[in-house]
Amino acid sequence: MKMWCASMGRRARHLAALSISAVMLVTACSTADSGGSEATSEVPVFGNFAPHVWSADAGIDLFSRGSELLRAAYEAGYYWPVIKEVDDFFPGYTKALGSDRDVFGNTRFETGSEFSAPVAQTEFTHITDYSATDSAVSGTICKYWISTSEGMNGSVSPPTAAYRIVLENRGKSPGLPGVADSDPEFGESSDRIPSWDVFGSWKIRSGSWLFGTSGRSAPDGEGVPPGCHDWWLQQFPGLTYVGPTDQFRSQPEGFVAPVMPLGVQYPGWISPANVS
Repeated sequence: MKMWCASMGRRARHLAALSISAVMLVTACSTADSGGSEATSEVPVFGNFAPHVWSADAGIDLFSRGSELLRAAYEAGYYWPVIKEVDDFFPGYTKALGSDRDVFGNTRFETGSEFSAPVAQTEFTHITDYSATDSAVSGTICKYWISTSEGMNGSVSPPTAAYRIVLENRGKSPGLPGVADSDPEFGESSDRIPSWDVFGSWKIRSGSWLFGTSGRSAPDGEGVPPGCHDWWLQQFPGLTYVGPTDQFRSQPEGFVAPVMPLGVQYPGWISPANVS
């Protein structure tokens, strides 16, 4: 990755966020002093979950409003099944979802964030099959993850998971875009979540889990698009189909899943200056 120097303005925002709360594990509790004064809620710091490292097909702007909405919907949805207070970390997500059900059909366990152990893996996610207008955004998210330790990398052997997300806006408050993150090698734990409502009046209309599909033309349009397979092959050049009718990519014989230190969230969620 390219080298960079973080701006003083961004560092100031990080220092301000850290000065609000020194708690590095995610919390969502309230405190009150012994004199019985009104309780105040601590600002949660998202320090114990997997960073997401995003990329996109050529011609797709990772910092466009449409891409930002897809990233927010996917990342919030990643935590929704297991974090009951998901709106503390992705403001407006439940409103954008419009129901108490996950668009991908996952069961919700509603674990309190304070009981969630750190996830020692980096999520690599890629946008393809993308379209966007002022009222509709859609895209397919391809993914794989790499663990920090051996024996925990089922997601790369082979990578087969993809997700289709569609958002729609019929309201008059489309929300504010964040500040583009130009520094892919710099990140704080506070960058892993947005501090503002990214969605505004946008609604998440549908989601499809495309695990295990082949990417070939499918009559129902639910096949994993070629962009996912192209991206996976760039990351894992040995991937192949076992046979002409096989629906799964396979790693070559002798493949050993990689390990890596925990990565840096990119793009980081940097709040726009004019959020009240």
